[in-house]
Amino acid sequence: MTMRAWFYDGKSATRRDVEIQVIGKNFYLAEQERRHGPFAFEELNYAGQQGVSHVYKYNGLDGWRMGMQGSEPAELKGLLPARILYGRWIDKIGLGKAMVVFAAISAGVVAVILWTPQWLAPLIPQSVEQQLGDALVGDFGGRFCDTPKGKKALAKMAAQMDGDVSDIEVQVANIDMLNAVALPGGKVIIFNGLLQDTPSADAVAGVLAHEIGHVRKRHVMQSLIRQMGLSVLMGGMDGNVGGTLNGILSMGYSRAAESEADKHAIEVLAKSNISPIPTADFLLSSPNWRALKIRAEIKTKKPKTVQAAIMPVH
Repeated sequence: MTMRAWFYDGKSATRRDVEIQVIGKNFYLAEQERRHGPFAFEELNYAGQQGVSHVYKYNGLDGWRMGMQGSEPAELKGLLPARILYGRWIDKIGLGKAMVVFAAISAGVVAVILWTPQWLAPLIPQSVEQQLGDALVGDFGGRFCDTPKGKKALAKMAAQMDGDVSDIEVQVANIDMLNAVALPGGKVIIFNGLLQDTPSADAVAGVLAHEIGHVRKRHVMQSLIRQMGLSVLMGGMDGNVGGTLNGILSMGYSRAAESEADKHAIEVLAKSNISPIPTADFLLSSPNWRALKIRAEIKTKKPKTVQAAIMPVH
């Protein structure tokens, strides 16, 4: 039996058109009236593709090359070394099955990224979270409104929203930005631009209750781990605090996290006899904030049932 091939003998640069003549586990390369060989199939190694040809090398013979076009001849199956097209294990199981394996691995990686922060965040020591929060607050450069009257008002509002707020610190940043943000370590920063634009204290209370909800549910660390990886635990304290802070200000919580913070805010507002309507109206009217549909039933001063979805954009 014969098969067409091309061949370099390693001694010259001449390409030779030959026929493969198989004799048991050996073969010859016949070129017109000349025959090269014998060669042993077991000494061949697959060298990859060159154009449309599959190329083989021979152990111990530098420059020796043999090329065959097209698929592997049926007569040579089991004699030629396996062709490595995508990688040894992929070629072994087939491209189709390998794609299924890759898809399963990718799905697993995505699941880890999505779910790891939820169980990992509670395991982070409070001391580490506190240090990160302190570093981030320091990156504001001391731009805080720090008056006795203002601190007293904030403390009173926070206590009304959460009861025991010994582990929560609320501050107002003297920055003209319509925003509020929860930082690691129980720190909540309200920007002065938001205070200037809110129509009432009740609206501020709703925003504050929402941010405290993020603190209580450990959403801050979850989001940091999800978006920045575990390096945030060190990156926030290695001179790159500004980058981490900008990441926090621009990051968004998951829909589930926002829903939990919404629920927390609604519950504390109801307990405090504060209507959620001013907060909802404020968020709906602001181009930098967004709110979903609001339904509320209010009797006298205390809401009987309140359903709202207040979603600040950070």
